[in-house]
Amino acid sequence: MNRLQKSAWLNLVVVAGCVLISGLGFAVLTQFEANGIINLLIFCVAGCFIVPAFYVFYHRWSIEAGFDEREKIIYRRAFILAARVAIVFLAGICIVPFFILGADSVIRTYYLPAMFLSTLLTTQFAHSMSILSQCLRDETDQRS
Repeated sequence: MNRLQKSAWLNLVVVAGCVLISGLGFAVLTQFEANGIINLLIFCVAGCFIVPAFYVFYHRWSIEAGFDEREKIIYRRAFILAARVAIVFLAGICIVPFFILGADSVIRTYYLPAMFLSTLLTTQFAHSMSILSQCLRDETDQRS
């Protein structure tokens, strides 16, 4: 397993974990019918400690620093695919309810974080799977 594949797996696991933790946090806030800025600030303060710690940990031992040209091309292709998947996914979750529910319908606000987190997870999944499939294809081409 090369550095690019390790980076793809790490990114997929970290984003999936963050989405899971954030989803649970929003589910708890939804159950308590929390509203207002105070509850949001609690999550922001927690994020202010967690995000910099992860950033320092991740960039200190950055896997992506030593990519060769082939890996950079694979990474760029995967990013383009992930951006396209994000656009299609966002169009689907934002426009399809409009046509199904109609223009006068109301969507509850707790769907907004769910839409954001599902878009984040879908995009990272597409990015990581694209990297892994391109690396697998390169490995099989090199063996032939």
